[in-house]
Amino acid sequence: MKTRLIADAGSTKLEWAFLATDSAVLSSFTSAGINALLADPDSIAASFRDASSKLPEGIPVDEVHYYGAGCATPSICDKISGILSKVWEKAQVFVYSDLMGAARALFGEEKGIACILGTGSNSGLYDGTRIVDQIPSLGFILGDEGSGAALGKRLVSDALKRQLPEGIRKNFLEKYSLIPQEILDRVYRQSAPNRFLASFVPFLSENIWDHHVYSLVHEELTRFFHRNIAMYPEAHSHEISFTGSIAFYFEKILKEVASSLGYRVTAITATPMDGLIKYHGKTNRFGNEKKAL
Repeated sequence: MKTRLIADAGSTKLEWAFLATDSAVLSSFTSAGINALLADPDSIAASFRDASSKLPEGIPVDEVHYYGAGCATPSICDKISGILSKVWEKAQVFVYSDLMGAARALFGEEKGIACILGTGSNSGLYDGTRIVDQIPSLGFILGDEGSGAALGKRLVSDALKRQLPEGIRKNFLEKYSLIPQEILDRVYRQSAPNRFLASFVPFLSENIWDHHVYSLVHEELTRFFHRNIAMYPEAHSHEISFTGSIAFYFEKILKEVASSLGYRVTAITATPMDGLIKYHGKTNRFGNEKKAL
């Protein structure tokens, strides 16, 4: 029996699925998220060793397929590959961007524009095999439009600058026991500020009935289409699909925005994992991957 370990790593959550040749899921679990661009090698290695301890005993891992946030360059992919290879020494290791994971999960071997709307955001034009065009994400400071980090940034800024209705503003600051000094410290001095900002998205969902909150979400999702999707040639002729918590929880608004701009959204999923299990579950894929994508 051949086995394949799939990892889908976002900044907030890392999902694992351990597959047998017949597509049976031998084990699945989640761990803390990893952004390969920001996390240090020691913490990444510790996370991988912890994941290894959760796999069924006595069943070797033949292949590891890692799709990760921050895996945007060959050097970063090589770094993650090296750490994985030290944990699973006898396995073939393949490292890809999280965008490639989204594309395979959403479209399989068909073409379309694959989008991620989670803690961060991203998009790419997929031809059924590879990403042939991509508008850069640029992270939560320069980009990540429509993401949890971008929405959280807007919410915090509006609260501190008194742009929110007073009742909503008071409820937000009291619910999270926030003071300006703490917010500035978490954003500018501590690690994972994008994750911190994205943690406020549930408040937006709970108060989506408020006109200001609704408009905030609507405007940010509109920015994602204007600054990302619209930049692909003939974007209106392509199928567009999304994966990620923001796309999933704000599906209605996302579809409203897409429709108003003339785009066709064909699928929205909370995570890529089910699609990746389906993609990698084909037995003829074992041993037939390129080393890195």
